[in-house]
Amino acid sequence: MASDLRRTIQMTVARFISPHAEILSIKDHDIAHGVSAVALRRHEIELRNNHHHSKINLISKKATWRERRVMYRLQDQFANVPFSYTYNLESSHREYLCMQDIDYETDYSNLDMELLQNKERFALAHIHSVNFNKAHELSWLPRVSTKYIESVLHEKWRPSWDNAQNDADFKHQFGHYISEINKSVEHIVEDMERVLRDEGSHTLIHNDLHPGNTLVYKNQDVFFIDWEEAHYGSLYLDAALRFREITQAENYRDVLNEEGLNLSEEKFKLHYTIASRYLGFRYMSWFLNTWKEDERWRDELKKYLNMALL
Repeated sequence: MASDLRRTIQMTVARFISPHAEILSIKDHDIAHGVSAVALRRHEIELRNNHHHSKINLISKKATWRERRVMYRLQDQFANVPFSYTYNLESSHREYLCMQDIDYETDYSNLDMELLQNKERFALAHIHSVNFNKAHELSWLPRVSTKYIESVLHEKWRPSWDNAQNDADFKHQFGHYISEINKSVEHIVEDMERVLRDEGSHTLIHNDLHPGNTLVYKNQDVFFIDWEEAHYGSLYLDAALRFREITQAENYRDVLNEEGLNLSEEKFKLHYTIASRYLGFRYMSWFLNTWKEDERWRDELKKYLNMALL
């Protein structure tokens, strides 16, 4: 094990478990690669603390400066993110981030969805509300701009879409979407400009809040992970991805308004719908390349195609 990783694990244990805990052993397992191809490792750690033995799991990754700093801020705000420690908060290079392993004790076959959806609304609303209108404090975060929206469409969506349109299997399965998608994309940047100009929705956003980045803790709470794509921008880019039904979105608006954001029903519905269309384009990109591999991916592609036509 690299010395800087071991040191980061030791400091994480000292800060969040016990300053007196002695690490007896560490077993490492590679568990996943994210979209950015950054390796995640699970560490099964045996501890001795005042003659008592215990075991914990931690996760490590080489995280960007942005993610390390966002995690540090959110911990200070008591947000629903894993506890984490990094030895170097200032380096612009990727450095080790050691985190709480959130869901290894969760039974995903036995979830109370109503409870968890309610917990998720309040957890995300806390993050959005405490960072609302904090442009100066968060000046170090990149902004979601028209240029950013255009880059997502041209660099992520357009190549995959052009390939799909020329694929016989795609045309057979999804050909009836092609002309409507091509019409919808003509206006999406202009429509998104309306959302981006709405400063009454600007806050710290996760900006990649797909289901894989939302974990359940011991069947009782919801935590948000993987903040590499965090930006300062419109909360609709989180809300439209997490709350797919308009009734769920309206419930989220109610929670935000209780926190003082004062979002009108008419504007919320309009901007939520526009953001949903944009996210349909953004997230169909991966599935355009993988839908043949698994029936689940085909269903996901269909979901995002429909979102892009809202």
